Amino acid sequence: MTPKPIGPNYLQKALGAIGPYAISLGLWAALIETAHLIFGAALSPSPMAILIELFKLTVAGDLFKHLGLTVARAICGVLLANMVGSLLGLAAGRAARTLKFTAPLVASLQSCPPVVWISLAMVFAGTGSIVPLATVFASTLPFVFSNTAQGVLGLDPRLSAVSKLYQVPRSRVFTRFIVPAVAPYWLAGLSTVLATGWKAAAVAEFMGSHDGVGARLFWSYNNLNMEQLHAWALALIALGLTLEGLVITPLRRWAASLSVRGKL
Repeated sequence: MTPKPIGPNYLQKALGAIGPYAISLGLWAALIETAHLIFGAALSPSPMAILIELFKLTVAGDLFKHLGLTVARAICGVLLANMVGSLLGLAAGRAARTLKFTAPLVASLQSCPPVVWISLAMVFAGTGSIVPLATVFASTLPFVFSNTAQGVLGLDPRLSAVSKLYQVPRSRVFTRFIVPAVAPYWLAGLSTVLATGWKAAAVAEFMGSHDGVGARLFWSYNNLNMEQLHAWALALIALGLTLEGLVITPLRRWAASLSVRGKL
């Protein structure tokens, strides 16, 4: 069977997907090269020197080791926040008065900077994995709680009345009514939580951990190793772009489609 030739549509799709990243990489290289020419290699290494250092970190195994730690801590914190926040949100959404009285507290927690949670975690846990995990949990819990509760509040109260009238089992009410209503809100919140989680984990590692990308950034800065500092920064940016393109953006599209259709 003869292979299907690559037509212009495939090339256009490939260029459309790769083009923005290639342009961004080119702009990054131009900015770094300009800074290199102005400030010198001692403060701003050249793009080639940064890429070589990134290659060395990859070959040595340090890059994926510390990236893996940062991602694992962020995922654990997000999962824990989703379990606790979803349960609390489901309960609070059924009691609108309770949600009304707790709204100022939830709003204040949402606006609270991660440095507050980092400081508190370091007081009780010292330094280590607990600090970034607790920071991610505390930073993302209010978003999960709020979005889940809003989804429950959006339920038509007549559905509850009809379910009681016909004695529909609670498990069926949950799967057929509550889950479809909450899913768009929860997915929208999950995309925000994921976008926040890895950043909070990196900041917490910078201040209160011995390993992870954030900690590597701190030690590179502390030792004035500019090549490593820029290499770890580039790795962290690449991690954010990967999460945005592969996970966060699809989740937002899925949440938007569920909101339009009003069902799973």
